[in-house]
Amino acid sequence: SQVNEEISVKHLPSTEPDPHVVRVGWSLDSCSTQLGEEPFSYGYGGTGKKSTNCKFENYGETFAENDVIACLVDFECGEEVEMSFMKNGKWLGVAYRVRKELLGGRALFPHVLVKNCAIEFNFGQREDTYFSVPPGFTFIQHLPVAERVRGTLGPKSKAECEILMMVGLPAAGKTTWAVKHAAANPSKKYNILGTNAIMDKMRVMGLRRQRNYAGRWDVLIQQATQCLNRLIQIAARKKRNYILDQVWWQGCP
Repeated sequence: SQVNEEISVKHLPSTEPDPHVVRVGWSLDSCSTQLGEEPFSYGYGGTGKKSTNCKFENYGETFAENDVIACLVDFECGEEVEMSFMKNGKWLGVAYRVRKELLGGRALFPHVLVKNCAIEFNFGQREDTYFSVPPGFTFIQHLPVAERVRGTLGPKSKAECEILMMVGLPAAGKTTWAVKHAAANPSKKYNILGTNAIMDKMRVMGLRRQRNYAGRWDVLIQQATQCLNRLIQIAARKKRNYILDQVWWQGCP
């Protein structure tokens, strides 16, 4: 993948530690969108950190605009699977070694997490590669179809989509139920929409904002609410399954 552009940011405070983030790597199909922040999700970010299960460690080098990162996975290492990365053609060493028995025959999928950046991918569709492919490796697109595993397909039509709306007072257990229900039905790949879910994704180095946010908390809540409103607009155009987890109330006269 190539980082094409770091988009101008005007909606974040100057104290934001990392206004531009790109994290690339591999995850199981069952993982969430938060690359490197849960088990079986393995990422390498532009801050020069690798992460899995919310554990961040120094790795490789930092990268930014115009850099090209290659994500390599080697399944021919005996009882282990090795994942490594390259920056502009330079190999950065093995980042992860995972025992095959832990993966249980499940496929690893390319995964990217982006914040205020534009990126471009090459799975083998480009005639000219950014940099030469290391010996023994091949692009995913060049693998025989029989050696590929298809990811989970979403609903074919809006009529097949499912939307659950949580009802209840604050602290009644709505979020807990939503998270458990989504985990119990992984094939539906529920997208949970709510300020709590948004805040949980606004982590810094794997830590929730509540633990390391120095600014005004009410301002952060307002930003999360604005994000939720935008996500609801996007959700109306996407064929997915949703759980709407938000407190809805109106003051009485």
